[in-house]
Amino acid sequence: MSKEIETTKHRRTKEERKKLFVRIMALLLAILMVGGMAYYTIYLLATAISADSEITETIPVDTSSLSADEDVLVRVGLTYGSSVTVGFETTTAYGYIVGITSASNYRFTPIWELNKSKIAVTTDANLSKSNMTYSIASGTRDAVVGGFHIQVDCDKYNRNEFEMMYAQACDIFGSYGVPVIPAYVYTGYTLRIGVFTTWNEAEEYLTTVQSVYPDEVVYVTAPSKTSVSVIDPETDEICFEYDCGSESTLGLKAMEDRNGNTYIKTPAANVYDGVFTYLRYNNGTVDGVSLINIVPLEAYIAGVLPYEISNSWPLEALKAFAITVRSYTMTNLNRHLSSSFGLCNNAHCQVYKGAGRINENVLRAVLETAGQVMTYDDEIVTAYYSSSMGGVTVSAKDAWGSKEIPYLQAIETPWEDYANHDNGFWITEITPQQLAERINQAGYTKIKNAVESVEIVKLAENSTYIYSLRVRDIHGNTVTIESCEDVRTSLTPYVKSANFVIGKGSVEYTENVVSDGLSGGSASQGTSNNNYDGGTYEKDYGYINLFDYHVRTSYDQYVSDIDESITVLTSDGEVSYERRDIFVISSANAEAFTGEVPDSSASNNEDSYVTETIPDKSTGDIKYKIAYAENPENFIIVGKGWGHGVGISQYGAYDLAGMGYTAEEILEAYFEGIEIVKYTRVR
Repeated sequence: MSKEIETTKHRRTKEERKKLFVRIMALLLAILMVGGMAYYTIYLLATAISADSEITETIPVDTSSLSADEDVLVRVGLTYGSSVTVGFETTTAYGYIVGITSASNYRFTPIWELNKSKIAVTTDANLSKSNMTYSIASGTRDAVVGGFHIQVDCDKYNRNEFEMMYAQACDIFGSYGVPVIPAYVYTGYTLRIGVFTTWNEAEEYLTTVQSVYPDEVVYVTAPSKTSVSVIDPETDEICFEYDCGSESTLGLKAMEDRNGNTYIKTPAANVYDGVFTYLRYNNGTVDGVSLINIVPLEAYIAGVLPYEISNSWPLEALKAFAITVRSYTMTNLNRHLSSSFGLCNNAHCQVYKGAGRINENVLRAVLETAGQVMTYDDEIVTAYYSSSMGGVTVSAKDAWGSKEIPYLQAIETPWEDYANHDNGFWITEITPQQLAERINQAGYTKIKNAVESVEIVKLAENSTYIYSLRVRDIHGNTVTIESCEDVRTSLTPYVKSANFVIGKGSVEYTENVVSDGLSGGSASQGTSNNNYDGGTYEKDYGYINLFDYHVRTSYDQYVSDIDESITVLTSDGEVSYERRDIFVISSANAEAFTGEVPDSSASNNEDSYVTETIPDKSTGDIKYKIAYAENPENFIIVGKGWGHGVGISQYGAYDLAGMGYTAEEILEAYFEGIEIVKYTRVR
């Protein structure tokens, strides 16, 4: 029989072939309606066996305890705006749960399962592919995925009934090589049959599908500006489609591992818990998919800590920052509401890269402070923080020109060993022309030519941060930059904070003598972790900012920024190195690593500057120092600290924790008049 059909196929007209196809499928459908339940049972068993045998597991430390309380959900933008792509690929250990993510309360409702360890979520369109990357096809010939289908509305069926229909449709159409796609569109489930690149191509098969489903609404559906497709990137098979407009978004959650964790891994090798939700983004020039991670509050806190500070820092420093990060999070939950998420994943909000660096140290710090925030007058504080301060902080009022905030005042931080911390002390030389160009780029366009002079007009109150800076070019054009943050950003990247002095050819500066902690503190002092002896600051080689470097992985197309630390695979396994312990060896600084004294006359290291120490004549103590530019016509800047300087210092907290201070004492040293309570008391 099959041989006869096969030979006559070539002789029949197109219409005759269609009729024969319809008769065969109708017969199969009748058989399957009788045996459908048995088939579906076998189908589910096969799926479960396959999932357990084919997918291997890659897990960081067990973090399931962080998701126990989902009272507060944090929505973190991972790709958005200009960073969106046509498709975003992820992997899991055991497959995915597909669900609806509510636009009102962000809760996840499961609607489907996918036995896939790797998927890509893409725009709904004709897609081409190059180097495993999807893009919108320029023509039908380039398309490997079609965006047109024949849709069978199934919204009147519940999930069990729809799963039966889907299994039957796969058997009927699959035997003819016609793909069947489960989908969820506005009011419920739908079947999408066939993958076509044009409307006309799909319409040719419309009658055939209608004959199989005479009692259903059947029609051709075209790509939608709000729809997304879940694709197997290995086969280019569409596994699921979702389109509910702005009412809700597609959510994906990894199936649980044996501990209850739901980890999803991205191409950058970051591992995330919680739900990935996908939203179409189209601004006229960019058409792609935004990715948002929805995660319980404590899991989010744990995903920030190892990227804002190190997971190897003292426990009390980690606990102090867990409370700080939680306080900041609770007061900024909707900072990016216009972009359909709450917080971004970079330093604009807080650096967040998921669960990959969570270790027992981080886990303990988060769980021991679970729910704790800082409050002032029964309101949660906005807890700002910077890498280091340089011996003093600055008030929020002077930093941003904002209103007075009582708990964000300028305070001295003599315990901060900033000169021995990464980027806590820096010297920069800049030409008059470079300075003019940077000031101009910052929006101060009155500066037309090379800068003649720079004058510090005013310091912030009770601080060494510059509040007002006057710049004049060689033709007398003058601008005044006001507020500490405007001063910093207007001179970035030549300065790392507004806590600096500047001079032409040379500049005088001082260094703080590090104290042994807080005055009147209750910590057991012991031996300080710092080695600063009050002597002249010397450098044997130039530090190179590793934010400008990348690590190439086994995936050529992926690179990963080096932030606080990097994990290196060695013969002894994975070893984590702090960024301050990683150096780039060049011909100019190689001698410093061999113990030899470099020849200063032959050195071209632009970070090496001659300094002169000026002692007090009466006491012999160091009064101040002078740094000299290599070119006396250039400006030289000596600065302290890294960041805006408001709130708590990350490295300062590290120093205090190393001296034996508790998390509460550390926080009270930086935030005046605060109380630490559970956020449920003040929500």
